[in-house]
Amino acid sequence: MTRNDLSTEAYSTLLEAIMPIILRNGLKATTMDLVASSLSMSKRTLYEIFDSKQNMIEQVLGHVFKRSEEQYSRIFREEPDVMTAMLRVFAHQRDIMSEVSPAFFRDMDTFKETRSSYEDKDNCRNRQLMAVFRLGVEQGVFRPDVNYPVMMRMMKVQMESVKRMEELFPPDITLLQIYDSISLGFLRSIASPTGMKLLDASARELGFDVWCGYSEARHENDKTDN
Repeated sequence: MTRNDLSTEAYSTLLEAIMPIILRNGLKATTMDLVASSLSMSKRTLYEIFDSKQNMIEQVLGHVFKRSEEQYSRIFREEPDVMTAMLRVFAHQRDIMSEVSPAFFRDMDTFKETRSSYEDKDNCRNRQLMAVFRLGVEQGVFRPDVNYPVMMRMMKVQMESVKRMEELFPPDITLLQIYDSISLGFLRSIASPTGMKLLDASARELGFDVWCGYSEARHENDKTDN
């Protein structure tokens, strides 16, 4: 069986099935033997479809990136404002983060060809985000007095650092809690008063960890003072 023997739908289904294996095990530990056994298929068949492990990884990650881009486009078409759309995009990325092992992110640094392809796509997405920020300012949900290129770079540095530090987190802090803090903190830092209302109304509904400890602690202090 070769790639040409598979329908577009069957090929997409295969890529979707391989993706969780890569996310859980990382690029280095994901061998053709592992994928074949996990999917109950022969390694020979796998090599007939993908001529190498590198080709398989590139095809899978490319498919997932394209699927995510289609998802984001649909979100921005459906939502009436950019703030809510951005929050839903972050929620989608959060779902992916919940499935990823630290090994995957570490390996992205060592697989240079894969990393290079990812960074090219990421640069394209950054250009698209600048158009989104401009639209958000026009809609009145984002502040006009923000250096958005710098803010994007700062957030990317934070996310890249966190992805590789999960093993160092104290036991009472999870990767998703930190992801929520960074993503919500980013949106709050660029939100106008109108945008802040939209953000606060939707964040908890979309599953983000909206910490209320400060307000609860302040409430307890107020009761003690009285």
